[in-house]
Amino acid sequence: MSLRDKILATDDIRKKIVNVPEWGIDVEVRGMTGADRTTILENAVDPATGQVDLRIMYPAIVIASCFDPETGEQIFTPEDKDLLLAKSATALDRLAQEGMQVGGLTNDEVEQAGKQFPAVSES
Repeated sequence: MSLRDKILATDDIRKKIVNVPEWGIDVEVRGMTGADRTTILENAVDPATGQVDLRIMYPAIVIASCFDPETGEQIFTPEDKDLLLAKSATALDRLAQEGMQVGGLTNDEVEQAGKQFPAVSES
């Protein structure tokens, strides 16, 4: 098996069971794929200001990284964004932070994403 094949065959997505006491459940939080993380950062940054919109980023991370620990199925879909935003901020923050951690999404990366879109100057 070539090195390329070994890399591509490796299950390299980290997983962690997270207790959500506000909901009385455990959730499997998985690291995001490179595609998921890139899409989340692209969508969460306002191109006009370079500011990261947490109302977009946090639910997107929760949607991408939360799975049922018993079935392995993804819990939420993009259509659940507004419903998630209506749930406990503590629970949402816990899951988003865990998703960022296991997905390797650092605060520096979020800040860098904001810098990729400098504020548009008016002429």
